[in-house]
Amino acid sequence: MSGPEALTQWIEGCCGQPVTATARIPGGASRQAWVVTLADDTRRFLRVDTGSSPLSEQGYDLAREAEVYAWLATTPVRAAGLWGVSPDGQALLLDYVAGSPGPMDDPALARDFMDQVNTLHALAPPDHLVTDDLGVWTRIYRTHCRRPDPLIDLGLRLLARSAPEPPGRTVLVHGDLGPGNVLHDGGRVTGLCDWELAHVGDPMEDLAWITVRAMLTPFVNLPTALGWYEGAVDVERVRYWQLACQVRNLIGLGAAGAADGDQGMVKLFTTLHRRVTAEVVCEALGVTVEPPEVPEPRDTPASEHYSAVLHDLHTVITPALDGYAAARAKSTARLVRHLDMVDRIGPELAEQDRSDRKRFDLDSDAGLAAYLARQSLRDQALMAPAMGRLAHSKLFRP
Repeated sequence: MSGPEALTQWIEGCCGQPVTATARIPGGASRQAWVVTLADDTRRFLRVDTGSSPLSEQGYDLAREAEVYAWLATTPVRAAGLWGVSPDGQALLLDYVAGSPGPMDDPALARDFMDQVNTLHALAPPDHLVTDDLGVWTRIYRTHCRRPDPLIDLGLRLLARSAPEPPGRTVLVHGDLGPGNVLHDGGRVTGLCDWELAHVGDPMEDLAWITVRAMLTPFVNLPTALGWYEGAVDVERVRYWQLACQVRNLIGLGAAGAADGDQGMVKLFTTLHRRVTAEVVCEALGVTVEPPEVPEPRDTPASEHYSAVLHDLHTVITPALDGYAAARAKSTARLVRHLDMVDRIGPELAEQDRSDRKRFDLDSDAGLAAYLARQSLRDQALMAPAMGRLAHSKLFRP
């Protein structure tokens, strides 16, 4: 399609009526999300691949996601209905599903979600959606990440060493399942969303994803939630997939970033996932993490300027915006908070880093893991004022 006008014409052709409004909504990594309003006031959900997604090059394109939605339409799993994929494959049109992706710490709501997981995993999976998922992500890393990442390399080595035998049964794995990718009305799940990474594989991968996403969005007690799973929970396989999920998160953030360059969001999640990945790697290697000493922030000549920018973002600019623009303003404020901390304590932490590079044996996996864990905690110290509760979020290890 050549542009917005052609895209609008395609939507109108799918729906049989004019488009009266479009609104970009927050969220999405390398793909954009839009709500489209039609002449009869009904809405549709639109995903747009701007061409920056390395997933598409590896077969995880919107046409494949459409196949997933088409298959789901024949099942009891709650998911959006499919309207179509644009001729160029760059747009996916779905039913608009009412609901919020917010907290799921209400037990009845979380139980309804786990019932949906049980429903999905009870189905015989579609043969045509089998994919070598870890192989895909390794190729994305080698091809699309701008520079080698020692934490990703170490994680991939550990995954290769500890890969389990093929699962006794396979299911359609959502590939990013858990709170935040579940729409609900506060009491009932209205739809599971974001099926772009779905593939046939180990059901324990989905359980691992639930624990990973529970770090980001409030959820019920995880042992309770896993107790509602109707299949056997293989703890060792879940723990293996937790590391795989974390490594995949780092590859995705490094290769694709965020749609339209939302660097505040990228920095926030990269900081969290690097710290948690380093913790899991150290645990696997039997390395005790020694926290670095974080200095007290000091005022510098630039501090008052950062404070003024943050004041304007919070009290003047963001309140004057709504929707996607307001979310981007908040994301910009995260970056400003980070830069303020870099100015205040960055030099001391950089000196610590230089000392650690000499102190640890970076040619051994254990020494490298110890160094990377301390490095991730220094990075978090610089980002902590912008992270809120995520600075203290922990991965539940069953």
